[in-house]
Amino acid sequence: MKKSFISLALAGCLLTLASCSTVNYINTETLKENYEKKIHYTTLPGKVLFKFDKRKMDTYQNVQVFMNENEVKRPFEVVAYGSYTPITLPLIRPQRPRLEKYLLWKAARKARKLKANGVIIDNKNNFRVINLK
Repeated sequence: MKKSFISLALAGCLLTLASCSTVNYINTETLKENYEKKIHYTTLPGKVLFKFDKRKMDTYQNVQVFMNENEVKRPFEVVAYGSYTPITLPLIRPQRPRLEKYLLWKAARKARKLKANGVIIDNKNNFRVINLK
């Protein structure tokens, strides 16, 4: 009885501590590659009905994604601040792969919904939706 309680407590501590892991870096090239893959991958209904996914192409053509403020060469106005924090389960579904795969896409989709034409990625979770002038 005592051994099973200790084992259960140890497993609980490991799961709790595993959820405290942090992401030290995310490669910007990986972010951009995953964004391109997401845009050019068409879902089955998109293939069947339209031969391509109209929503993705609309977002890709009308929203510019910048990795920092210095890349924006024109004046801009900040429309909204946003963040993407995926639901993670420690050891099963870590945060880093989810961020690498979806951060730019989620930011661009939010910009399109707000009728903006640009996004600046501030850090690993936060972004600014902008209108270029």
